[in-house]
Amino acid sequence: MAIQKWEYGSLTIDHLDDCQKVRFIQYKTEGTAEQLVELDAFGSFLAQLGREGWELAGVSSDQPPPTGAHYRESWVFKRPLRISR
Repeated sequence: MAIQKWEYGSLTIDHLDDCQKVRFIQYKTEGTAEQLVELDAFGSFLAQLGREGWELAGVSSDQPPPTGAHYRESWVFKRPLRISR
């Protein structure tokens, strides 16, 4: 029986004085892919992650925020790794 392998992504939300900056980062063996998420499309973006097989694995807000932000949330997602043959 093969061992299940996973791929991971994180949705970071930086809470600034007058707005929130949201981005999704997909971690890959060859680097990362980053996508900015518009706040008015946040719900539909989460729905898209679900359609693509991403599952919320954890939430954290204890890391130091970047300069200018009050705090940062990180939502970690995982999905089964699709191996190309």
